[in-house]
Amino acid sequence: MRADGKRLLLLLVAVAFVGGALLPGKQRDTVGTWLALGSLDVSIHVFFCALVTLLVGLNGVRAALAVMGTLLLGAGIEFAQLWIPGRSASLDDLVGNAAGVLIGLLLLWAIKRFWIRGKNG
Repeated sequence: MRADGKRLLLLLVAVAFVGGALLPGKQRDTVGTWLALGSLDVSIHVFFCALVTLLVGLNGVRAALAVMGTLLLGAGIEFAQLWIPGRSASLDDLVGNAAGVLIGLLLLWAIKRFWIRGKNG
């Protein structure tokens, strides 16, 4: 994938993550119903943090900065939710964020080690 495509994908994923996380409670529940998400709240944090970490790393950012940036993004979202009607900060969400970052980091390592290296011999 070209560099500008990777950046665009990262931007879209980040906007979806932040936008969804900052929806007021009733709108979030409506979207969850539309998408048939049920009670997957922590799983969604894991998914998006893994994807953001992976995409940041694939965009050439060092792994340590990708981890710190994604964790700060997740913590910032939890902090912002304190002022959003029908939302609250959650330790479970922060743990999900950390698990997602770890998964994203492992995926990044595997891609760099096996896929990209395999192309270069």
